[in-house]
Amino acid sequence: MALTFATLTTGAIAQTTKPVSTGAATTVAAPAEDKEKKDEFVERLFSEQSYLNAQIVDKCFTLKLSPTCWAAFTDPAKTGNDGGFGAMRYWVRYAAEYCKREGIGDLYELAVDDKKVEKENRPMIDEMIKNLRSKFSLTVEAPVECRGKAYEMMMRYPFEVVERIGYKTPEWSPKSGEAHFTVTVLPTAKDIAVKISPDGKQFMISGPAYVEAYSTADKIWNGLERANKNR
Repeated sequence: MALTFATLTTGAIAQTTKPVSTGAATTVAAPAEDKEKKDEFVERLFSEQSYLNAQIVDKCFTLKLSPTCWAAFTDPAKTGNDGGFGAMRYWVRYAAEYCKREGIGDLYELAVDDKKVEKENRPMIDEMIKNLRSKFSLTVEAPVECRGKAYEMMMRYPFEVVERIGYKTPEWSPKSGEAHFTVTVLPTAKDIAVKISPDGKQFMISGPAYVEAYSTADKIWNGLERANKNR
C-alpha cells in the first residue's frame, strides 16, 4: 500500500523522479529470483559465518536487486567488505547492537563461540530476532545496472543507516518505537533524500546510482535525526 510521506528532513533534498526510459536501468530481479538468491546467500552465511548472521539477514533484511547487482553482491571474488558476504559482518553487528540499544536484548550473549551452547540458545535467538523484526527491518532496492559507482552506492547507503542506528552516538531511537528502512539506489536521483511516513515508522532513503552525492553520510544521518527521540 502506498504511503504518504512527511516533508523531507533538514539537510535531505527532495528529488522528483522522472519516468525511466526502457534502457536507463536494469529491471530489478523478480521476487522469486530475489528469494532464491537470498536463500542461497543466507545458506552461505550460515555455513561460513554464523547462525545469528544468517537469521538476521533472513528475517530482517530484504534484498531487491537487479541481476547485475546480485552478481556483484554475491561475487566470490569480493572477499573483503566490498562484497555482500563480508559486509554482512557489519550490517548484522549494527542491527544486533540496535537490538540491544532498544532494550530488546543482547543477541551476542546468546550467540556465543561455544557451538554447543549456541545451538542450545537458538530458540532464544529466534525469539529475540522475532521481537527485533517487529521493530526494525531493512530493505535494499537496486533496480539499476551495477556499473561504475552504482554497486558502491548500493552498499554505501544501507551501511550509513545501520552504522548510525547501531554504532554512532548519541544513540538513535525512533520516536515511534519502530524503524523500517527502505534504501533505494536510483539512476535518476541527483542527491540524497530522506522521507519519513506520518506515523514515524517508515523511513525511505534514496540516492543517486552513478555519482556520489556531497556529504552523503551527513545527509542520511541528519535525515534520520528528525525522528530521533534522543536528539
